[in-house]
Amino acid sequence: MMTHTWPLKAALLLPLLMSASAQSSIGTNVNLKADNDSVLHYTLGGGPVIALPARQERLSPTALGVGWDMNLQCGMLDPSVTVENQLNGITEGFQNMMGDMLTNATSAVLSLPGYYLQKKDPGLYDLMTNGVLQGKFDFDDASSSCEAMVDTMGEMNTDKAYATLARAQAWTNAVKSGDAVRAKQEVQDDMGDSGVTWVGGAKYGGRNQPAINATTDATRAGFTLLSDESQKESHQGLYRYWDSEETMSEWVSQVIGSQSVQTGMDKSRTEATPGIGLSQEVTEVSTALENELRGAIAENKETEHFPKTLIEALTEREVDNNTVSRIASELALSQAIEKALYARRALLTGKYEVNIAQHATAQKDIDNSIARLEREIDMLRYEAEVRQQIGTRTAQAVVEDYRYQRPQVIPQTPKSDSVFLDKDRYDNNPGEE
Repeated sequence: MMTHTWPLKAALLLPLLMSASAQSSIGTNVNLKADNDSVLHYTLGGGPVIALPARQERLSPTALGVGWDMNLQCGMLDPSVTVENQLNGITEGFQNMMGDMLTNATSAVLSLPGYYLQKKDPGLYDLMTNGVLQGKFDFDDASSSCEAMVDTMGEMNTDKAYATLARAQAWTNAVKSGDAVRAKQEVQDDMGDSGVTWVGGAKYGGRNQPAINATTDATRAGFTLLSDESQKESHQGLYRYWDSEETMSEWVSQVIGSQSVQTGMDKSRTEATPGIGLSQEVTEVSTALENELRGAIAENKETEHFPKTLIEALTEREVDNNTVSRIASELALSQAIEKALYARRALLTGKYEVNIAQHATAQKDIDNSIARLEREIDMLRYEAEVRQQIGTRTAQAVVEDYRYQRPQVIPQTPKSDSVFLDKDRYDNNPGEE
């Protein structure tokens, strides 16, 4: 953990603490200890270094469910059904043009082979041929409309880019057959269920495959690339805060949020996790550090996070609860920022994992995650600075003005026994007894 982070901050506080302790040792007619406690309290800012989080508990991910489908997969359109419905008048088109002749011809088509029908009734054969062609034209037109709608919906659907990538990879496998028509049909039948090549060369996003989550997947990849077994044993590097890549990815997801997407018809694993920011992390760590600091003061011994010099100064000073809470809160803030910076480094490293680096959409998603994490860090710094610089000015000015207006405190010193300062025993006439 952060063994060497606090001593520098402790050194900055020691002159103030020791000076106040020295003043309180002077015997006076006023309570200097209470007075100095107030000044110290407002000088430090008072209370926690940041406000309490809007929510203490973590949020659970929310899934879309099995029934949700936004893919608009055009491969589900069936040309045979289209032609059949056209010929039988179920849908508008050829039937509307030819009237009842097609209905009467349906039974003949079912009972006569095409060649025999051509010889027996050339007019009926031509009619049926034109009907099939008309149905095929209508099907192609509907397919084009479907594909155009897919492109339009892609602007509003976040997983469209990954679905397109899955179809592109399906094409690379389908064209190996050499048959263009067959290759297109295979891609349409696949509908993205084969997924995409993702972290470690594994398939993600398809049916019965893990969902794609650019944020958490890049975090795990970065953790793996940045850490090794020696760091795990000594709790160095990323292992100072996380035990594994899973715990780190969960932490990042809880702080900035994340979204999982799937490329095919199966949407059972598509979900989103809202982020709650770093304030909750600061609050949790601050509580633990405050308990540690109180125990160290009670036992008068140093701990992992608080050096001996600071403990001695706080013990001699007999600081109030607000000061103890403030020290713990500042250290918690420092740890939260360092933790977030480690996570940022993991995202930057995981972004260039060999498979993730090939996908422009994934690069954009990871950049957005890094930007959100940086904003969380900036928000913590901004809030702490505002509370310190603005939030306590009036109260501190009132206390200082009150001290200035009070009568000057004169130390109560005992009477000296020196003969040179004792007027009663001082004699200018040594001859007189």
